[in-house]
Amino acid sequence: MAAGRWRHWPAHWWNGFSVALGVMLVQVIVSHAAPAALSHVASQLAMACAICASLADLPGSVRRNRNRVLTAGAMTLLAVGLVAVLHPYRAAMGAFVAALAFGSAMLLSWGPRAGPVSFAPILAMVFALAWPPQPLPIVLASGAAGIAIYLAWSVLSSAVLQRRFHRLALGDALHGLSRLLGARAELLGSGGAAHAMRDWLGNEAQLAELLQTARDQVFPRAKTDPRSAAVLLHVVELRDLMLASRLDLELLGEDPLGQEMRAQLVGRLKALSVLLDEYRDALLDERAPATVTVKPTRWPDLPPQDPRVRLQLVLQDRLSHLDGEVLAMGRALDIAQPLPPLPLDAGPLRHFVTPVGWPMGLLKAQWHLDSPVMRHALRSALALSAAYFIALALPWASHPHWLVLSVAVVLRGSLDQTLERRNMRVLGTAIGCGLMLGLAQIQNITLWIVVLQVAVGIAHAFVTRRYLITAIAATVMALLQSHLADPSHGMAISERLADTVLGAILAWAFSYVLPSWERRNLPRALRRSVDALQKYATQAMTAAMTPAGALAQRMARRQAYDALAALSAALQRSAAEPRRVRPPLQELNTVLDHGYRLMAHLSMMRQSLMRRAKDLDGAFMAEMPEAAGRLQRALAGDEPVPHAVQALQDWSLLPDVGPLEDLRPWMRRRMQVSLDDAARAGQAAQAAFEAMAAPPPEADEVPVSRLQ
Repeated sequence: MAAGRWRHWPAHWWNGFSVALGVMLVQVIVSHAAPAALSHVASQLAMACAICASLADLPGSVRRNRNRVLTAGAMTLLAVGLVAVLHPYRAAMGAFVAALAFGSAMLLSWGPRAGPVSFAPILAMVFALAWPPQPLPIVLASGAAGIAIYLAWSVLSSAVLQRRFHRLALGDALHGLSRLLGARAELLGSGGAAHAMRDWLGNEAQLAELLQTARDQVFPRAKTDPRSAAVLLHVVELRDLMLASRLDLELLGEDPLGQEMRAQLVGRLKALSVLLDEYRDALLDERAPATVTVKPTRWPDLPPQDPRVRLQLVLQDRLSHLDGEVLAMGRALDIAQPLPPLPLDAGPLRHFVTPVGWPMGLLKAQWHLDSPVMRHALRSALALSAAYFIALALPWASHPHWLVLSVAVVLRGSLDQTLERRNMRVLGTAIGCGLMLGLAQIQNITLWIVVLQVAVGIAHAFVTRRYLITAIAATVMALLQSHLADPSHGMAISERLADTVLGAILAWAFSYVLPSWERRNLPRALRRSVDALQKYATQAMTAAMTPAGALAQRMARRQAYDALAALSAALQRSAAEPRRVRPPLQELNTVLDHGYRLMAHLSMMRQSLMRRAKDLDGAFMAEMPEAAGRLQRALAGDEPVPHAVQALQDWSLLPDVGPLEDLRPWMRRRMQVSLDDAARAGQAAQAAFEAMAAPPPEADEVPVSRLQ
């Protein structure tokens, strides 16, 4: 295992290493190919443009990566060309800074996937401002050469690393599910403690991102690698089953026997978590997983008359399905084992992959002042142009681009993200400047170039993982790149630190200009969550009756998970905002709590309909559409909370027969409890809509003076 630990390197390490090699290759090729008199200038220009294009070089398919890098490279070349023309004219340059900031921010209309591409022209502008004046043909020729060489390298390296990225994405999904199982076990064992609930919700949001990354990597290759697709499908199903592990636990009671039953559930979830990590290691080591046998759960001996005997059967059936998915995952990873047909073919699986195109409709939808993207774009234009003109007026005006860069990297779309970036950027710059003080004592150009390439790779690798590391590496990179481009200004370490602190303060202040408080956006996210739950309720309870039900049900389930995760993330971001503009936390937390509970109920009923439809007669199946309709009305707030639902929490009133003997009374009980959760979620959603429709106590904008 130790000899192959390199296989466990995360994808961002491989990606950062590849980017560093590509940028180094650009510098070597251009410095040797350019005329001797222009060798240094051309190599620096080409390397800077390659660094900007490399922002879009991310793990993914070769085609997607090529298109991203090509788009970022084209925007980089346009930016450096315009800076070369406008640099002598400060007023025009300030207007261009504002226009470029606005246009780059508007690219975020296409979502987070546009983030790396949108920042490429901003960084290119900053680099171009750092260069001594150069003729436009030299700037364009050197920049185009650097971008072309890096584009060729990114296509080649992406093709070589494709299989490794593919496995790492699947391994990350396995590890994310393992962490979620552990968080769920902690939540069950703690009796729903607040810290355990926060950990679980955080792991839910993280797993949603990991699953989508894995889908983008694995599903397009389902024909050539069906085993990986099968494993990922089992991961998705296991996540769904695991969510149901919270159901009915209030019926266990608080007596010693109930506590022991709960402890057995916690132990089983932890054991499955360990097993998933073993599968991840086997996947990354490219070996068959160890043969595993699942030991039966040792339930406590209950008196025969105790109704919880029947509940034990329900819990045991639930655990057996969890075990079945995990063991099926292990068989799919073992190439010696036969692989059953996938539940969905390669064609339908592509519906779950992130779209590649850039539809103009998404941009048009943001073209109004209430749009958070539009408000961020206007805010960025004002902030970056102000930073440029302020920098020109400062006593140290030799590097005005540094203040622009500091504002650009700190100012985010929400106050929560801006505050996090502000703190990490200032701390990272201070550490990076300290490192540069030591490096400046070693007057060796070759060493500086090597350190610059390493810093490029590190900054790229950790930008979405640990921004503090990126901030440290970016500081080293910026100081070295600026010094190598124009040695006459020296290292300017103190100036860099001062500009970063001032830029962080400016970005923080401009966060209150045209603010896009979460209170503005949460009604849309809440409506999306309610609609997604309504759609999934229909699909979960009726999809088995239609031939195309499997695909529609899976799509509805993913949309519901994504909508709840987005609502949860927005609610967490709102915690950093001024108290008077925060959304109604209690109501929204109630929506999330009962929304996830409803998802669990629907998953249980869906599984029962899939596995035991033959045990349910036609009359019972005819009840499903009406039950789904009641859930939809309850989520819309049109169905009152059932008065008798509290009786369903009394374990003495469990159905008289076990679920293996007659599933119908258990399904009816599940429908009643799910109706309760749907009604509570619906009523909380309506209360939240009313609270957010009311104006806050004061105006939306917060004056900058409030910052002091």
